[in-house]
Amino acid sequence: MFENLTLIDGLIVLLYFAAVLGIGFFHSRKSGSSEDFITGSRQMPWLAVLGSLVATEVSAATFLATPGAGFSENMSYLQMGIGSILARCFIAFVFLGAFYAADSLTIYDYLGKRFGNRTRYAASAFFIVTRLLASAVRLMIASTGLSMILNIPFVWCLAAFTLIAIIYTGSGGIRGIIWTDVLQAVVFISAGLVLIGFIIHSIGWHTIIDIGNANDRFEIFRFTSTADGGSFAWLNDPKLFYIAVLFGFISTTAAFGTDQDLTQRMLTCKNVKSARRSVILSGLVSIPVAALFLFVGIALFAFYQVHGDADLPQRINDGVSVVMADKVFPWFIGHELPSGLRGLLLVGVLAAAMSSLDSAMGALSSSALVDLYRPIVPKHLQSLPDLWVSRIFVVLFGLILSSAAWALKDAEGFLWLTFQIVSVTYGALLGVFLLGLLTKRGADSLNWIAMVSGALLCSVLLALIKLGHIPLGWTWLIVIGTAWTFGVGVCVQQKAPQSNDERGFGN
Repeated sequence: MFENLTLIDGLIVLLYFAAVLGIGFFHSRKSGSSEDFITGSRQMPWLAVLGSLVATEVSAATFLATPGAGFSENMSYLQMGIGSILARCFIAFVFLGAFYAADSLTIYDYLGKRFGNRTRYAASAFFIVTRLLASAVRLMIASTGLSMILNIPFVWCLAAFTLIAIIYTGSGGIRGIIWTDVLQAVVFISAGLVLIGFIIHSIGWHTIIDIGNANDRFEIFRFTSTADGGSFAWLNDPKLFYIAVLFGFISTTAAFGTDQDLTQRMLTCKNVKSARRSVILSGLVSIPVAALFLFVGIALFAFYQVHGDADLPQRINDGVSVVMADKVFPWFIGHELPSGLRGLLLVGVLAAAMSSLDSAMGALSSSALVDLYRPIVPKHLQSLPDLWVSRIFVVLFGLILSSAAWALKDAEGFLWLTFQIVSVTYGALLGVFLLGLLTKRGADSLNWIAMVSGALLCSVLLALIKLGHIPLGWTWLIVIGTAWTFGVGVCVQQKAPQSNDERGFGN
């Protein structure tokens, strides 16, 4: 046990943990209230918020799973980046003005002011369930990778990630989360660059390029579908350019506009102008970061074409042994890298995992406190200070996340699994937010019914798609859920009470 970890590697890891925990404890002195714990008193520099957005969005899914896509497929994943940048501009100039004008601690608090508490409760519940499942996948990916690198049991890695993230998230709140995310973004980007440098030194730049070109690994744009299904084949192909751009726009709009995990950071800026700057620039940074880790996968593919891949983790598919692409990167770190470099890449894995785990626990805690605990629990039963209630929620959600990650430990297809999970509920969330931002319609008594029915519809459709009963790509589910929820709300004749200050459209 720990035979893959040398003294130098261990010292690098301990130094990283000391830095992360130090940041958390330093900012714990500034978290004197629940409002500061959640928003940082809206005093965070926009550059720090930018770094935190990049770190949270990249997460373990990009660091460990994206190389798997580059290893086994190509770079078509980058097509989504075009739609993603357009979505961030849409978020910046439509959503953020309303959120800042409403002066809400969470974005679901905005829905409460716009429509009423039924809509608020439904949206917060949707977020909590979705974020728990999606973040559990990320935690599972990171724990699997660490387990393979160190050759130790999965459960030990899972427990270590959860415990450390609970400590510094519960101590420093959003301030600690943002500043540790900045450190973690620098760490895992540096780790990716160092790994590419090592492989170039091992087999040569031209070898990587030649092997990648010969196997179509550098393909980015795909304008014709390769899926079966006749004239409607493009509906089934999430890697087709038009579908990828549309999915990138819709999924990013939903993530940055309706998911407290990401939006919470933007609401810590001093003003809406700073928030807009951070979210738009995050899109310009995230594309090259994704390209970096796709290229890592291509470089790994070239490396094992040269040296052979017989020892890589494999599974049996229809009687044929197939390399498990999702596990190639952590296998390489644990078995091919020399001491020192292994420690740096190990810290990269830790940073990618922590950047998504801490933010999820912080966002879940803030939503549970502001949108559920405060309005539902009677005042005379709220005996603990809100700051300590927030910390209790951090611990609770950390334990739930680790339990869900354990349940998902045998899942495959890491990169797309998270997207499929959020596609069920993101549409309903996006539909109700667009209803509040773009119209004066909507009824609190009906909005939650529209959301629940939209999510159920998408759940049924996803099951039918996975079973092969309908010729529809799962990427359309967010579009369907959005259209359903928005359409039901627009058809309601009753107008929800709303002031210009609450809407804040374009502010």
